[in-house]
Amino acid sequence: MIDPDEFTVFSKRFTVYIVIASALIFSVLIAYAVVMLSPAQGVEEVQADNPIQERGTIFDRNQQLLAMDTKVGLVSLRRNELMKRELETKEQVLDESLCQELSVVLAPILRMSRQEILNKIYLSPSYIVLKKRIDKSIINRINEAKKGILDVAMNDAIAAQFADEPNERERNNNIKNALKAARNRMKTIMRKVRLDIVSSRVYPQENLASQIIGFVGDDHRGQEGVEYFFDTVLNPTDTEAGKHVILTIDVKIQHILEKIAAETLSKNKAESIMLTAMDSLTGEILGSASLPDFNPNEYYNYPDSTWRYKPAFFAYEPGSVFKLFSISALLDAGAITENSVFYCTGHYDKVSPSITDLQVHGPVTPEKIIALSCNVGVSLAVEHIGNEAFYNKLRGFSFGEKVKPGIPSEVSGIFNPLGNVDKRAKPAMGMGQGIAVNMLQMLQAATAIANNGVMVQPRLIAFVRNGEGQEEPFETKAPIQAIKPKTASSMLKFMQTTATGAGTGWRASIGDIPMAVKTGTAQVIENRMYSETDFIASCMAIFPVDNPSIILYVVIVKPQGASYLGGRIATVPIRQAAEELVDYLGLPRGKNARLEHSRNVTILPNTPLPPLEDVMPDFTGFSKQSLLPLLSNRDFRVEILGVGHVSSQDPAPGTPLTDRDKITLYLE
Repeated sequence: MIDPDEFTVFSKRFTVYIVIASALIFSVLIAYAVVMLSPAQGVEEVQADNPIQERGTIFDRNQQLLAMDTKVGLVSLRRNELMKRELETKEQVLDESLCQELSVVLAPILRMSRQEILNKIYLSPSYIVLKKRIDKSIINRINEAKKGILDVAMNDAIAAQFADEPNERERNNNIKNALKAARNRMKTIMRKVRLDIVSSRVYPQENLASQIIGFVGDDHRGQEGVEYFFDTVLNPTDTEAGKHVILTIDVKIQHILEKIAAETLSKNKAESIMLTAMDSLTGEILGSASLPDFNPNEYYNYPDSTWRYKPAFFAYEPGSVFKLFSISALLDAGAITENSVFYCTGHYDKVSPSITDLQVHGPVTPEKIIALSCNVGVSLAVEHIGNEAFYNKLRGFSFGEKVKPGIPSEVSGIFNPLGNVDKRAKPAMGMGQGIAVNMLQMLQAATAIANNGVMVQPRLIAFVRNGEGQEEPFETKAPIQAIKPKTASSMLKFMQTTATGAGTGWRASIGDIPMAVKTGTAQVIENRMYSETDFIASCMAIFPVDNPSIILYVVIVKPQGASYLGGRIATVPIRQAAEELVDYLGLPRGKNARLEHSRNVTILPNTPLPPLEDVMPDFTGFSKQSLLPLLSNRDFRVEILGVGHVSSQDPAPGTPLTDRDKITLYLE
């Protein structure tokens, strides 16, 4: 028989537990609303019992945050702490009552249903993860519950149970005892709950440059992009935080390119698109859009095909843009001259299948071959050079080799020696067929045309910074003289003709900036056959021609819109990007344009560049292009900021350079 007094005590306790659970739900909803309405208030700093060092941060060139660590909580249980011994069998079994109590207390705090919590408990073999990545408001609420702290609503709810007690002293005593019991029970239950403060990676710019940045997995190790390539640099040790990685990209330029790329992708119903802007002198990639992309904050919701940086990973036949390097090789080797003439009948029938053009071009010089993108003309031109000599000259542009810009998953492409059996291989190579390149290789080769024949390595990494603020430069290959200055000058002239009404790239021109342009259209290879329906449209631009600063290159994969021709659809995003970049970078516009600035910059024409030795020279007035040899200096890291001519420098002229490793030149 049940004792009435025991039953009364039991009923009161049960009522108190129900009230506590209801009050918990109510209080958490109120707390959540407060946090959402004023996230900066009411949340104290979380003090971790298990302090850990943070993974290094990734910045853009202007110190804009791209990837950072933040502290989050991980709530878990251990199954062996939820067990009890059966009195009859002496076996260890799950304490069902305790599990139910835990679900009642934790459900409103973790914003989960009771059944979700119970399912995790029942289905996990030993270590039970209830929730990852919880924010500070939930962490604080768990810590309060662990201390047995009841919020105002819970206190009021318990006090209300004794409101009808007429004796004030008895009422206060009952409330005191009930609160004490509730606090003790809360502490007992919450002892089973483990709260770990861990670092979680956050990408504040979301999809922006996501393929470059990459992401980290659940183990907080890099999985793709810079996060993977620099994992050991970014990852902290037991004693110190990870180092920071500063990229060459500019967030504003990245925004510009991604916006234009998205519009182009949609308009042309393409499979994918790549659009990159690079500083032609330094090789620094200022922005590089690659779509479709993903949000690294929730990478698991995207197909893994979107994770990798396509300009390094995707190998393709470049098509007619490659004629820039074929004609450069022929001119540089002396196999042809600027005045050489070839007759285009619309067909080159010396090979099978024959090589054709969309129209008969008649007599063409190297300039017209580039401007009109003449397949027959380039096929006739390569007859004037041997297979091995032609291949070696093109290899001088480093085709077939990885660029190594500071990112993983790069392909080397396909660039095999020319044999003597396949007669079509050489003219096909001349017009960008039978080979495979990635976008970065094409950009690297283009720097030779922009820089008086000197080729520089494209790079995505500016430097690495340690906790003391010391900068470690990213190791790059020394610039090489890939072609003669005269060859580079001729190619710029040919490309400038392409950007006029007489050439295929006139739609890329912005009018008041002299531009050098080359377009391309390549058939996609599928099952070892050239597709009749799928193409790759591309366009490359170098500008301003009189003092090259920027290389723009777009590749549109499998467009299905009104046209697939590079001269029609790839020129448009180049023009749009050039328009915005010229304004953003402050390049002088118009035939007689002059950039206004606070001080006069004296330009020094044909003045020899002073050497970097023991004392800092005065570089004031030197053009960006004339500073190129400084980049190959291995004793100092030279950083060139801006466009135009040197207006100031750090350190100042005459400063001893013995203890210096970095020199910054500011251009206007």
